[in-house]
Amino acid sequence: MRFALILSLVIAVVAIVFTLQNTAQVAVNVGPYAITASLAVVLIVTLSAGVVVGLLASLPSRFRTGQRAKKAERELATLRSSLQAPPAAAPAAAPKMVPADGTTMPPSTDAAETQRLAEEVAQRTQQTTGKQA
Repeated sequence: MRFALILSLVIAVVAIVFTLQNTAQVAVNVGPYAITASLAVVLIVTLSAGVVVGLLASLPSRFRTGQRAKKAERELATLRSSLQAPPAAAPAAAPKMVPADGTTMPPSTDAAETQRLAEEVAQRTQQTTGKQA
């Protein structure tokens, strides 16, 4: 974050110096129209248009990231509420959680594993939403 701010300030200073040094008039043809403006203005407008196009191109990705973060937050809330809620009726044989490696976990670690997963989801959600800001 701090690096991006410093980089933005350096680019702004360079743009100001560039504008002050390039005041020559140039003609730009846009379709049937001819526009005469300062070289610096033409380049800064072109750069700004490029930034806008880049932001518009990144919108779908940002939208998907936001949707995933909201889904993860809902799942986290569900997991937390299931941890806090008392069990309704204990079934005769409670299903055991089976990790990806196929080993079974003792029932005492089910709650701890669920809490660990909930914290991991919360951390990833925070990282994802933090990058957007």
